[in-house]
Amino acid sequence: MGKATALSFAEAGVRALVCADINEESAKQTAEEAKGVADNAQFESIAIKVDMSNEEGVKTFVDAAVARFGRIDYCANVAGSFGRERKKFADTPAGEWLGIQNININGVFYLNKYQIKAMEKQERLSTPLTSATRPAERGSIINLSSAAAVIAVPGGAAYTHTKFASNGLTKAAAQDHGHDGIRINAVLPGYTMTPGLATFPGASPEGAQKILDANTLHRFAEPKEIADAIVLLSSPRNSYMIGASILVDGGQTITAENE
Repeated sequence: MGKATALSFAEAGVRALVCADINEESAKQTAEEAKGVADNAQFESIAIKVDMSNEEGVKTFVDAAVARFGRIDYCANVAGSFGRERKKFADTPAGEWLGIQNININGVFYLNKYQIKAMEKQERLSTPLTSATRPAERGSIINLSSAAAVIAVPGGAAYTHTKFASNGLTKAAAQDHGHDGIRINAVLPGYTMTPGLATFPGASPEGAQKILDANTLHRFAEPKEIADAIVLLSSPRNSYMIGASILVDGGQTITAENE
């Protein structure tokens, strides 16, 4: 989903793109691929290795992005961890609980903290939509949460609680910094057809069919559908949405009963 999001931003006409990943080679491949689909003739893209669970590393990454391009207009924080296997709540080791929390909560905190600090220093950017009653913004941040932020994933307690927390983090950050012209929202995707889904702990054809049966659209999301939602919510056309947690789950959480 991170790769798809980078490509969607390139297609939407951004002038520059910073691809960050703990896997530097993956980030480089995405940055290069983005050049092939970019809509802006002046488009540039770079790759940076970063471990989101390391605060100093996140700060260095954000500083590097600002040093290269002067400002940051849109941030999409698309990363996280479920863990290697499903475990019942009471069987979850404390180390695993804290490890996932360090990535999914602390990491998102570090990213938002330094992205906000960078945006606070830059001028508001006027667009054709800007008016006396619709002021220019300094930037937009989208945190990728999960449909697991409103329901519980069986055997995924360590993951589930972090996604509930990420919604609260998003609202807290939005509340404190919205008046600075920084919009912060969250996207909550449902099951999405990625390589990670195929190797999801406990994955099986029977499990996949059960998920599809519970989904109003009866299909998995394509990564680009989540990516396009992120770009859409980042747009200045979405200037009055702040602190929201938007489900993009094909109807997975609409009802407890299936037809």
